[in-house]
Amino acid sequence: MKKSSLVLASVGAVLLMAGIYLAFFVAPDAVVRIDDRELVRYSQKIFYFHVPVAETALVFLLLGGFFGAMFLAKRKRSYEQMSYAAVEIGFIFVILVMLTGILWTRADWGVWWEWEPRLTTFLVLTLMYAGYFVLRSSVQEESAKARFGAIFSIIAAVNVPLTFVAGRLESLKPVHPTVFTLQGASMEGPMLAAFLVSMFGMLFFAFSLFIMRLDLLRAREDIEYLKEELEVG
Repeated sequence: MKKSSLVLASVGAVLLMAGIYLAFFVAPDAVVRIDDRELVRYSQKIFYFHVPVAETALVFLLLGGFFGAMFLAKRKRSYEQMSYAAVEIGFIFVILVMLTGILWTRADWGVWWEWEPRLTTFLVLTLMYAGYFVLRSSVQEESAKARFGAIFSIIAAVNVPLTFVAGRLESLKPVHPTVFTLQGASMEGPMLAAFLVSMFGMLFFAFSLFIMRLDLLRAREDIEYLKEELEVG
């Protein structure tokens, strides 16, 4: 394990633990009044982790598309590896988004699923990137696999901005809260602090996974190269 990935993972872990503390013990609780009684909505605490996970997923899927474009332009194997590693990490976080989103939907809205813009666009993202892995696994020739994967990662990345915008278009009647608008953050004080700490913790942790996965891909390729050399020799 590289020192950089270990440092990023350590910082991410510390920030995530701090985020948990801030979310549960410092940030104010969401309270609803039912029949003259005030009830605490503990499900709201999912927000502090669900949204950072979603933003991390979008960042890495965009990186996957960017590195895919760089591979097609430069034809350097390292860019294809970075694209694949970024998409893998992004897809893991997309799955986490769907799981935490379903839990939040069930707890807050009383249903397991709601066909609202943000959930629907993330479902489309999930299916598209699942298709990315199916495509790669179905192609045997390495150069074709790299080329098709890069093209697909670019096409799929186009849906990322659509996912971001869909939750902000009033005409689509979004249900998800918007954290940052043109007027600034929609929350302040302890709530904003808990959210930002969790978000940076998630990003640091994800980048540590990205570096570790990239190292593994490169090591595997080196081993395959040595095997081929030994067979030829």
